[in-house]
Amino acid sequence: MAKVTLSQTAFEYLVKHLVEIEEEKNKFCEQYFMGLSQERREFEKLIKDYIEQVQQFIGNAKKSQTADNSIPLVVIGSKLEVQDLDDREVFECRIISPLNGSVNERDISCLSPVGRSLLLKKVGDEIEVNAPGGLFRYKVISVQL
Repeated sequence: MAKVTLSQTAFEYLVKHLVEIEEEKNKFCEQYFMGLSQERREFEKLIKDYIEQVQQFIGNAKKSQTADNSIPLVVIGSKLEVQDLDDREVFECRIISPLNGSVNERDISCLSPVGRSLLLKKVGDEIEVNAPGGLFRYKVISVQL
């Protein structure tokens, strides 16, 4: 993985975020997945992979006092600019933890099919998701903390 430059604020956010995810992962599973279901096992694998990839990303990052708060991949808590590939509309949204108390109409839970598909995607990546609301196709335009 190539070195990336992060602002001091972005670097500190990601380190703190990893600690919180490690502490909350069991609470996530207990609250949102009953028993040892296939869905729970899939989510546990997703969170394990997520933690490993964010740790690797942080390990390859260097801090800069002049960098902005943009980051090259989607993490929980990030604000995205996304393009709908069907109608070309560009909109902003935020990937949130379901344990987050505040939610608005542009928030996407990391547990939803779209949220899961966006996690760890990089700027320029495209996703296609079959969700209860239909087929969604998006392109990640930018990611900010």
